[in-house]
Amino acid sequence: MPQVFISLIFVLLSGLASPIAYAENYELGQGWRSGNFYLSGYTNLELIDRFGSPAKLDIDDFSVFASGNINQWVNPFAEIELSKHTLIQQGGNAQNGDLIIERFYNDVIFSDKDTLRVGKLLAPLGEWNITHAAPLMPIITRPYTAARGFSAYIGGVSWQHESSGEIPSWQLYWQPDNEWFKRPASQTSRNFHNVIGGHISRAYGIKDKMGVSFQYGTLIERNETYALLGLNASHSFGKLNLQSEAVISRFSGSIAQAHDLESGIFVLADYAITPQWHGIIEGEYYQDHTVAAASRSMLFAVNYKPDSVPFVWKLEYIHQAGVPSPIATIRTGLKGSLSFLF
Repeated sequence: MPQVFISLIFVLLSGLASPIAYAENYELGQGWRSGNFYLSGYTNLELIDRFGSPAKLDIDDFSVFASGNINQWVNPFAEIELSKHTLIQQGGNAQNGDLIIERFYNDVIFSDKDTLRVGKLLAPLGEWNITHAAPLMPIITRPYTAARGFSAYIGGVSWQHESSGEIPSWQLYWQPDNEWFKRPASQTSRNFHNVIGGHISRAYGIKDKMGVSFQYGTLIERNETYALLGLNASHSFGKLNLQSEAVISRFSGSIAQAHDLESGIFVLADYAITPQWHGIIEGEYYQDHTVAAASRSMLFAVNYKPDSVPFVWKLEYIHQAGVPSPIATIRTGLKGSLSFLF
């Protein structure tokens, strides 16, 4: 059955791409536009040297987006990606990546403020999960706080309301069953069932924002229910931008757990040395409810984004303390990446 759905997605992409193939004046990073159709994407190459593990070169993401704005009722969007494909690994044993349907939905536009979205979408929990495409993020390594303790994808329905001024925007969503187009075990160790949640946010100027998130559902692997509350904020002081997210959730079930609560917080400071060069420091604390030790990490990074092309070069060093093997995706070492939109 998954192969059938993947074939249908590729048919949709082909249908959307056929008029785009004749679009003129294409610019790298801007995608192809032709009438009501749009095709774009991004790629992210990573060179990873975790101390104590073989160095490797990965295609972390190769994503293609296709969308169409047909009328009020038909506005499809699809994103397919090749994820975590190892090109070269020290000592051999390079691994193939996975083809994933990241998003696949249709928008019904009731007004310029209200949209009903049906399909597979990104859960609006904090800011990172919505804008996690590598070229748009300041660092390579995604914090546990922005990835682990919640359902990042929703297969169901969502209502979005966009406001301006002092009135907050909000989004509510419901997944009545399991995630659509379930990701393989190599991509995630957690899957969620019967999820409901929402996000309320208010913007202050161009870059400043505050938000509150909540989510409730069932963690399938451990048959646990959970209730999560999240906070996110960003604020700029001239050349300095501060970002932070925090989550806390209570898991309950019959399986023994190390802690009643799972919680995390990260704070990121991004300083624009020049418009092209950025220096970044990020620190995170994350306590998983299934293991005794907490993750305590510090990250130091530098980014370079030239004016002439939509490329971003990143180099970062991570120091990790305390994280146990069951959740060890953030480890001490070096990472470099090249990411760009097309």
